[in-house]
Amino acid sequence: MRGVGLIFKKEWMEFSKDKRTLFFTFIMPLILYPAIFTMMTKMAQGDRDRRHGQASRIVVVDPSNALKPILSLDSKDFLVMDTPSGDLKQALRDQKLDLAIEVDADAAAKLQKQEPFTIKAMVDESESSSEYAMKRLKDTLEKQDKAWVAARLEAIKAPKDLPNPTNLVKEKASDLALELSKVLGMWVPYILLIGLYTNAMQHGAYMTAGEKERHTLLSLLSTSLPRTHIIWGKLLATFSIGVLGTIMNIVAMNLSFILLGRQIATAEAMQGGAAMETVKLADMASPSTLMLTLLLLIPLGLFFSSIILFLGTQAKNTREAMTAITPGIFVVIMLGVFSMAPGLDKMAALPYIPVLNVALTIRKLFSHQAVAWQYILAFLMTTGLAGGMAWISTRLLNRESVLFKQ
Repeated sequence: MRGVGLIFKKEWMEFSKDKRTLFFTFIMPLILYPAIFTMMTKMAQGDRDRRHGQASRIVVVDPSNALKPILSLDSKDFLVMDTPSGDLKQALRDQKLDLAIEVDADAAAKLQKQEPFTIKAMVDESESSSEYAMKRLKDTLEKQDKAWVAARLEAIKAPKDLPNPTNLVKEKASDLALELSKVLGMWVPYILLIGLYTNAMQHGAYMTAGEKERHTLLSLLSTSLPRTHIIWGKLLATFSIGVLGTIMNIVAMNLSFILLGRQIATAEAMQGGAAMETVKLADMASPSTLMLTLLLLIPLGLFFSSIILFLGTQAKNTREAMTAITPGIFVVIMLGVFSMAPGLDKMAALPYIPVLNVALTIRKLFSHQAVAWQYILAFLMTTGLAGGMAWISTRLLNRESVLFKQ
């Protein structure tokens, strides 16, 4: 196996000469992921703070003044505006107001008779500010309804809890960390699968078709090294670059989850919450989770590398190789997107579908819902698939018609 090591060393020496490639493959993820997660968190917190600190602009059409005075008093949440000229729907679309409210003309009379009255709210669901205004209106009406019911009960000297035969108490089985881990865990397989393929794709084409284009492949084949050793050396080099790039992606994600968890915990603590101990996103990327994920990605990386090596060697030049290899990234993207579909884990046949079972297993690992037999099955299937594809690639690439294809 000395020949395999020599080819492996040769490819890594050529790869390490390009400092920009090293930076973008191994260092950029450590900068990019924390920056993206921090930016997204800051933007979300900024948007939430902006909405909390800004009153919703509303128009209230209330001929009997049953509701308008109540909303006008709540200046913190609502800014009651004059009815604009023209269509109210268009005013909402133009973001001139956040909510248009229309109250029954005889609402005050119905209230006196203890009869229900109708309130219509026109909301633009495409705008978060309009949705937030609707939420504020619902909360205000809920409080006011309770106040009106309490006054009626007091008037007839009835118990305050008369209209509430039951008292539902909700107890959450999950915490914020688990909820976020499930959401983020949906994206992790997608990012890892794409990163694993693209890292191997870029350098696999250079190591195969690039050798032909530079006319160095013939020199390599003329040495005393067995052809199988040359093929396996290139395969291991392509595989190692893809896997190492993926490891850096995993490390960068772990750092991002730690930063995100600290930012959310700090924000909740500033608001008086006591959820510091529940927001530990680092738990979703524990060392055991990362190691199990990496172990699962190793055979998948070998499978991707075998395909890339085979397609690259068959091509006449680097451009043709990239044309042949690139469609694979769309397949990986499609599988990654499919792995994020809700309810996917309920499909009974999914653990038996190659690549998709890896994505599903990683998703469950990060959300702490992994099933042992599914993990073992995905690992064994992917290992067998990788070994089979590597064997097929080696046999085919030993042929003169493939290596010297013009």
